[in-house]
Amino acid sequence: MNFKLKTGLTLSAAALFFMSACGDDSSSNPSNKDPENGVPTDSLDVPTDSIPTDSIPTDSIPADSIPQGTENVSKVVMPEEAADIVASIEIPKDTGKGLTIDDFEDGNNGSLQGEFYWYTYNDNNGGADGDGASEIKTPIGEEGYPVARKSDNGTNYVWAVYYSLDKGEYLWDPYVGWGVELDPEIDYSRFGGITYWYKGGAHEIHVETSDVTDYDVHLAKVKASRVWTKAVIRFKDLAQGGWGEKVEFNAANIEKISFQAKGNGKIDSVLIDNVYLQDTSEVEKDKPDMTIMDPEIPEVTIGDIKISNPLQAKVMKYLNKGLNITNWLEEDKTYFKGEFKFDESDIKLMADNGIKSLRLPIDLDKYATNRDEFVADTTGKTELKFDDKNLFAVLDSFVEWTGKHGMSFVIDYHEYDNSYNATSAANPNYTKMMANVWKHVAAHFASNDREDIFFELLNEPDMSNGKVSSATWRVAAQEDIDSIRTVDTKHTIIFGDAEWYAIKHLAAGEKLNDDNVVYAIHTYEPFVFTHQGADWSDTKTIKNLMFPYDKEKWSEYSADFGVISTGSTKTVKWVADAVKNYYKNASKEAILKLILPAKEWAVKNNVPVIINEFGAYRPASDKQSVLNYMAAMRDISDTLEIPLTHWGYTGGFALFESEGASPKGTKLIEGMKEAYGL
Repeated sequence: MNFKLKTGLTLSAAALFFMSACGDDSSSNPSNKDPENGVPTDSLDVPTDSIPTDSIPTDSIPADSIPQGTENVSKVVMPEEAADIVASIEIPKDTGKGLTIDDFEDGNNGSLQGEFYWYTYNDNNGGADGDGASEIKTPIGEEGYPVARKSDNGTNYVWAVYYSLDKGEYLWDPYVGWGVELDPEIDYSRFGGITYWYKGGAHEIHVETSDVTDYDVHLAKVKASRVWTKAVIRFKDLAQGGWGEKVEFNAANIEKISFQAKGNGKIDSVLIDNVYLQDTSEVEKDKPDMTIMDPEIPEVTIGDIKISNPLQAKVMKYLNKGLNITNWLEEDKTYFKGEFKFDESDIKLMADNGIKSLRLPIDLDKYATNRDEFVADTTGKTELKFDDKNLFAVLDSFVEWTGKHGMSFVIDYHEYDNSYNATSAANPNYTKMMANVWKHVAAHFASNDREDIFFELLNEPDMSNGKVSSATWRVAAQEDIDSIRTVDTKHTIIFGDAEWYAIKHLAAGEKLNDDNVVYAIHTYEPFVFTHQGADWSDTKTIKNLMFPYDKEKWSEYSADFGVISTGSTKTVKWVADAVKNYYKNASKEAILKLILPAKEWAVKNNVPVIINEFGAYRPASDKQSVLNYMAAMRDISDTLEIPLTHWGYTGGFALFESEGASPKGTKLIEGMKEAYGL
C-alpha cells in the first residue's frame, strides 16, 4: 500500500498481530541461563489461531484521532522541545554506495523516497476485549500530522516516538511500533545491510519482505542506549521469530522497514536518524574464528542404577513417554472459563500414538480469587477463596479423559507470571497461600482411587530470574507437602529444585521429609542446539547446528552458525562460546554425563528421578537432527531408567503436527514414533 497523505497511520492490533508474536515455547528464562545445566525459556507460543485474516487498513488517519489507550489519562508524556539545543554528538552521514531511506531533515513524516510515510501501530484496537493498552505518540505538527523533532546529534531533525507498554487484556507481549514503506520501483537486491543511529529503549528492527506471508518477519534485537549509537545490522544476521513458516531472506523483495518495542510496564522513547541501506560492498565480511575439530566424546562410567523403592517402578510405569500440553493454562492472562483449547480428542490422539502420561501446566493460584488480599493480610484472618467452578471443570475433565484413555495425569502448578520470586518468596504469607492452594486441590482429589494422579509442587520456582535459592524453595516446598498431607496421604508428589530444576541443586541437596515424593529435573542440553532460532532466547540468531556434531558439516566461521561478532546485535559470550565448543558437547554421551549426577543422587537416596521437560525447538532446526536428539534422550532414559516427559504437544517444541491456525494435533510427526520409542 502507499500512504498518499502525510499521515502517521496507527494500525489496528488485529491487522498487526504479528508485531507481538514471538514463539516462546520452552519452559525457563534465557536471560539468566546457566550454561552448565542448560536452562530453557518459558512457554509463550504464538497463538496461531489468532493470526488475522483482515488486511492492514489503507485509509489515512491522523494518529491523534485513534484511541491510544483504554484509560482517559495518557501515561506518555512528550518533553517540550528546547529553543536552543546543544548537540551531544555530531553523527556522520553515510555517503557510500548505499541508499539513505530517511535523514528526517525535512522535518515531516515523509521519507526521502517520495510519497512514502512513517506510520505507528500498537496492540490497542480501541480498547476492545483481548486488546493491549499500549500507547505510542509522536510530535504532531500544525496540520495535525506527525512530524520529526529537533535533534541533539548535530543534524536538524530526528524521528521520535514516545510510548508506554501495557498488557491490558492482551495475552502476549504488549507492543508498539513504527515503520515506513519503501519504494517498490527500487532494486533492493544490491543491499546487504541496514544502519541507523538511535537513542532510547531496547527495540527490534524488522526488515519485511513480500516472501513472508504469515507475519513471521525477519528481525534483529537492538539493546537500549541512552547516548546516540549506530546500529549496524547485516541482512545475513536477521532471524525470523520462528513460529511461522521458515523463509530465506531475499533483499530483492524488501517492502518495509519497521521497528518495535515490547515489554509490559515500560514507559520509554526511541529517537532514530539516518536510516541507510548498505550496499553489499559496504557490509562487514566474516572472518574465520574457529578450528574444525574432531568430535570430543566423553567417557562415561555408569555404576549401579538399581533403586528398590517401589516408587521407581511406579514412575517407570506411569511417567515414561509423557507429554506436556503447552501454551495454554500456564500462560499469563490465560484463565479457564469453560472453553477448551485442548480436549478429549487430543488425549485420545496422544494415547492412540503411545503417549503414557499427560503433564498439564496450569497456574493454580489464579483460581484463588482473593489471593492478593490473603497475601497482604497481616492478621491471618483472611480465608483463601477459590473459583472452584472453573478450576475443577478443567482439572476434572482431564482426570476423566486421561483415565478413560489409559494415561496418567500430572497437575503441574506452573506460574508463567513469575509471581513466586525473590520478593514474594521472603513473604511467609505468600508461601502460606501456595500451601493452601495445594491443600484445596489435594482435598478435591483425595477420594480419587487412581494411583496415577500426581501433584507437581511448582514448576521452576522463580522461573524468570532464578534468584530464589534452593534452601528457600525447599522450605516452601516442605510446607506445601505438609499441607497436602493433611488431606491426602495417597497421591505422589513431584518436586523439582531451584534454578529451573537444576541438576546441580538436586545433587547437592537432601531428600524432603516425605516418602511419597518423586524428584524431577529439566534438561535442554546442548542448549544452543535445542533453542537455536528461538526468538525469546539469547540463541535467537543461532542456526544450522546439527546433532550430533559432525566434523564434515562444520565450518571455520562461527557466523555460518548465526554468531554475530560485532555491532549492536552482537551474540552474547556464553552463546558464542557454546558454538565454538560444540564439538565437545553435542553428543549423546555429553548429555548423559550431565544427567548422570542426578541418577547417582537418586540411587544414593533410593528415590526415583524423572525428566519432565526436554525437547528441541523445531522451526529452526534440521528435522533429522531433532530426531537424532530425541533418540539420544530415549537411549539415555532407557540406560539410566529415568522416565521422560517431552515439553511440547504442538507448537515450536512439537511431537504432533497441527494444521493451519489450529493448535490441536493431527498426527505424530514423521519419525517421532521411533525416535521417542512409542
